[in-house]
Amino acid sequence: MRKRIATLGLLALLLTACSTDSNSGEAGGTPPAAGTSAPAKTAAPQGKGSQPPIESGDWRLDSVTVRDNGLGDFGGRARITYTGDNPDGGTNTFTITVFKGGKDVASLKGSAGEVPPGRTITADLISTDKFTPGPYTYDFQKDF
Repeated sequence: MRKRIATLGLLALLLTACSTDSNSGEAGGTPPAAGTSAPAKTAAPQGKGSQPPIESGDWRLDSVTVRDNGLGDFGGRARITYTGDNPDGGTNTFTITVFKGGKDVASLKGSAGEVPPGRTITADLISTDKFTPGPYTYDFQKDF
């Protein structure tokens, strides 16, 4: 019960202070750094144990980094693109499920608010699941 209350409290905090680190203003996401390739235009196969990019509805998980949050739990950051066409932007919460060796080891929550079409944001991720070192695969789901 305490774990659920803590997760809901952290999610509420995230929603009020969500990160909206937009890209350079060009549609289609963040331009690639020199010497790297752009993210794929189509999503990787969906479902348990995929690697980014992974799509869910009008949202695409482009990359994710998970780590120990300093308290022994999972934490991280994700680059997420709104692929919808609502001119007012997209707002949503997300769940990123982390798998290690095919086993579900963590559920991380993040959010994005009023993201214009084609823009990419950086979302902070929170979890109350105990950190386990990788390697990992992921599942990405928009929550509503």
